[in-house]
Amino acid sequence: MDTTPKKPDEGGFACHNYCVAFIDLLGQREAMRGQGLVPSDRTQLIAKFRDSIGGIVTLQHEAEAMLKTLNAPNPNSPLKAQLPADQHETWDAMMRTRVTTQRWSDGLVSFCCLGDQEIKCHVNGVFALIGLTGTIALLGLAQKRPVRGAIEIAWGVELHEGELYGPAVARAYELESEVAQYPRIVVGPQTYHFLRVHSESTDQDVFSQANRNLARICLDMLFQDEDGYLKVHYLGGAFARWVNKSPDLYPLARAFVVEQFEKHQRELNTKLAFRYANLLRYFLAHPAQAASNGAPEAASTHG
Repeated sequence: MDTTPKKPDEGGFACHNYCVAFIDLLGQREAMRGQGLVPSDRTQLIAKFRDSIGGIVTLQHEAEAMLKTLNAPNPNSPLKAQLPADQHETWDAMMRTRVTTQRWSDGLVSFCCLGDQEIKCHVNGVFALIGLTGTIALLGLAQKRPVRGAIEIAWGVELHEGELYGPAVARAYELESEVAQYPRIVVGPQTYHFLRVHSESTDQDVFSQANRNLARICLDMLFQDEDGYLKVHYLGGAFARWVNKSPDLYPLARAFVVEQFEKHQRELNTKLAFRYANLLRYFLAHPAQAASNGAPEAASTHG
């Protein structure tokens, strides 16, 4: 494969719309505060690794494991098995998705190309990003490693394979850094518009029907927060049904949220106390949703 960087006037770049999820591991600035050269004391070095690098490595490994599942449809899907053999190829095309992750300092950028001609159902990628970010957000709270993030759609260019550049990354980063503020996953207006358009499509071919059904499921996994922005509703019934099969995460996550709220309240940390108060209200308003047993496959996909 030729990995030589192309110049803009060589015409080798393909510009498409991308759906991008930007995920940031919180608390890293505090973990690295006051650090400089490598400490001579090995005990100190191990502690600093655990406080700073350990959380990032764990986040990367968890995201990688989830994406392996999302990018590899179940070959033994019970719904696929019910189809005639001559429809299996169509099923495989309908299920196909491609989500790429780009490591970014103390965070991750995961994205899918909405102009990829090999992908027949582009809503699959958006579904994967909602599932990925929501799961990481809930898991992070349960593991006392909170994250925040955002999902948005805009144009972008892969300057190198797996390295995305453009407003798609910038817009997702802007929503994460300026809007999300506390541990939540904000969903931008272009992503919402994309899902609404597909959910209202009247096209009847099999791929359009799959996109329509899955877009409706994605919309059910969103929730309007107190400031008017949409966020991934990882405590909702739709998310529990289609994505989160581990209801035991809820009490662990809620306990951490309560702990952080009370800590920042005692310390008179107004900014963080208010942010965790918002998060605690969300948890109190949405008690644990039991994952449904034997739930059907999402929109006849993700088997």
